[in-house]
Amino acid sequence: MPILLSQIRLLAFIAAYCVGWLNTAGIICLLDDDPSMLRALDRLLSSVGLHAHLFSEPLRFLSYVICNSVALVVIDIWMSAMSGLEVQKELQAVSPKTRVIIMTGNDDYSLRNAAIQAGAIAYFDKPFDDEAFLVAVHQAMASENGTC
Repeated sequence: MPILLSQIRLLAFIAAYCVGWLNTAGIICLLDDDPSMLRALDRLLSSVGLHAHLFSEPLRFLSYVICNSVALVVIDIWMSAMSGLEVQKELQAVSPKTRVIIMTGNDDYSLRNAAIQAGAIAYFDKPFDDEAFLVAVHQAMASENGTC
């Protein structure tokens, strides 16, 4: 029997409540130069009770990370100012404990391999499955809270 998106959202919300995501969770950031993608991901995370900080400029995000503890960042690989892989490399230098999920509209095996070897916990091709994305976020946040 297939699991419905509503069931995944309910389970994620219950898990979030049980491990304290709603009140004490680390920060989740979304970085994409496409405003519609940022809004869509923000709505998806909100649907399971998670809040995200949205960034459309890589340097603004990296400046934010220097002053804030970020648990998870979801990074688009293709942005005009700086590539997602470049952001991932800079992030590793300033915040090595921040987990990374990479997403792209143009999948390439060598980029996927480079992102995973650089420490990305997941890699998604756009458009991606909401359920699989929420599972990856759940895993990242569970490891932040020491429950994984």
